[in-house]
Amino acid sequence: MARNAGWQLLVLTVVVTAGCGGFGFSGGDGSPTPVTPAPVPTDSATAYPAGVGPTGVTSPSLLGSAHGDRLNGTGYTLTMTRTVRYANGSLRSHLRVHVALDKNRTHLANISVRGHAAPVLLGRPPATASFWSDGDTYLRRLVRDNRTVYNEYDPPDSYAGTWQYWVHTAALNGRPAADVTRTVAPFHTRTSRSGRSDGAVYVISGDRLRDNATSTVWASRKNATLVAHVTRSGLVRNYRTEYTTVTDGGDPITVTRTVRFTKVGNTMVGPPPWRDRAQSTPD
Repeated sequence: MARNAGWQLLVLTVVVTAGCGGFGFSGGDGSPTPVTPAPVPTDSATAYPAGVGPTGVTSPSLLGSAHGDRLNGTGYTLTMTRTVRYANGSLRSHLRVHVALDKNRTHLANISVRGHAAPVLLGRPPATASFWSDGDTYLRRLVRDNRTVYNEYDPPDSYAGTWQYWVHTAALNGRPAADVTRTVAPFHTRTSRSGRSDGAVYVISGDRLRDNATSTVWASRKNATLVAHVTRSGLVRNYRTEYTTVTDGGDPITVTRTVRFTKVGNTMVGPPPWRDRAQSTPD
């Protein structure tokens, strides 16, 4: 009986002293083993995209990189419009580039130009055209001077007619990451919340140029404004800039440029309905 009482006392001693430097689990030097606390949960509602903070864009290049990462390897639809008007509101030039880009890089580019000073991308404006390619076949439909021309063509080089040409050159000033960086960098910006339903939760806006921007191409641009809508992941859904300047002839003009990315991860491109007609028409 006394023997059993002794074992009971020993067990009781172990239980009581465990964790108190006695028989408890310790680091071997008499001190308790450190316990790593669980991570403190973060509120996703306060998470900002890379390069963006509560007071504005902190790094245009980081925001641009995050935007580019969201587009790499997936399909998307890009629409860019650039409109130039005189002070009286009359049109000087208008360019619209709409590119549907599949994940496999099959693409359909729709181009429209208007105005006497519009780019001669399609020859003499006004004109519209559609270009389709799966990387092997190149098809075109051109509408100009009340005539529609269909044809299959060979690109003049390894770049013209490719999806990179339509996205990086015709629509943007470089890759999507570079275009976002170059668009945002000249501005002092501020951040606000967005109530949009397309996933863009932050609005980046600016109406004042940085001091070092006046020595670049923005030197002659006045009354410049920027508005961009950004998701938490860094995708810049759309951005718009506007500024006033003068032509070489001294005429005041207003330039408005809008870039929009839609159907990200959900753009599929098949052959156009006019494929047979284009392939049956001699060059």
